[in-house]
Amino acid sequence: MPFCGFNKKMLEGLTMFNEGLVEHGLIYRSEKNSETLDQAIKRELSDMTRMLLDLGQIDDSAKRTITEGIVKYAMGFYLLMREKGIEHIPTQYKNSIKQIGEYFYAMDSKYYGELEGRTDDMKQLVQYLDKREI
Repeated sequence: MPFCGFNKKMLEGLTMFNEGLVEHGLIYRSEKNSETLDQAIKRELSDMTRMLLDLGQIDDSAKRTITEGIVKYAMGFYLLMREKGIEHIPTQYKNSIKQIGEYFYAMDSKYYGELEGRTDDMKQLVQYLDKREI
């Protein structure tokens, strides 16, 4: 994998998706539900955790896999937003989104620039990512 040659369109699409997660999934929905951003994150994480428990009922493996992937991605994103303190400084989310893009770009660059074809390529990539900050 890593990202089959990460490119500008992928980064722009991911950036827009992440902005939508914050602007609609957290800010808009928290205002609509009269809750704090932290409460919205907890609600979203709870909903997605419950969904993951039932995803095995989707018979089509490709559909199940992409659904699980997007749910897990959104969960990770919300956990990161909470870790970055979005509930205290909501305007900081664009910087965090930029850092996520840089993380994925670095993953792709490391793999295709140095590791592709090596016997332990994924092990080395995971070790690199573990040390890299977002």
